[in-house]
Amino acid sequence: CSMSSESDLQAAVVHFLQAYLPPGSVFHHSPNEGNHKVQYRVKQKRLGVRAGWPDLEIFVQPTWFREGVNWSPIFIELKTKTGRVSPAQKQVQADLIAANCHVEICRSVAAVQQFLDTKITRRLP
Repeated sequence: CSMSSESDLQAAVVHFLQAYLPPGSVFHHSPNEGNHKVQYRVKQKRLGVRAGWPDLEIFVQPTWFREGVNWSPIFIELKTKTGRVSPAQKQVQADLIAANCHVEICRSVAAVQQFLDTKITRRLP
């Protein structure tokens, strides 16, 4: 399945997550992309918006994590086949990994499922 834009890919991933994640899971997208006036960006930064933040943050109850996988928030950065990771995104990912979070760059819905399957199970604990 080829996605023409990152927003198309994200919409497909959101649809997938709604059906796939185990009960009690929560996910969120922080809308910090796009072109905005400098004043807006300054205000957002002051309020805690961080450039390079991953596209999706996912919270799954600890009981759904696979044996041997530590509970942690899951962060996914979505990119098209040709999309590049920015320096700000690389830095945020490194910071999240240092905070023991699960972080992955995914270029398809299948890649999101493959990554999640290494962390969580959909079988009853």
